[in-house]
Amino acid sequence: MVEGEGEMIPISCKGGFLIYLFIWIIVIVILWCRELWRRKVYDWALSEGSLCICDDCHYAFLVKPNETVSRCPRCNEICSVKRKKR
Repeated sequence: MVEGEGEMIPISCKGGFLIYLFIWIIVIVILWCRELWRRKVYDWALSEGSLCICDDCHYAFLVKPNETVSRCPRCNEICSVKRKKR
């Protein structure tokens, strides 16, 4: 028989369970970090500047951050976006 062939590393039940538990903890930590990153990337951040209120029907809707003029989704009236100075 060739040396090193077919030899296994002896491991106890306690050691095997600890390795199994350690692998699951690593998987859970990786999934948790991924979820935190995903929430940060896809999180909604509403600000007062992106909220527009139609002067005719008083419907409030969101506009893109750099828009100055938008159409009301309810009555299709042109609305100017009023930005508050900070």
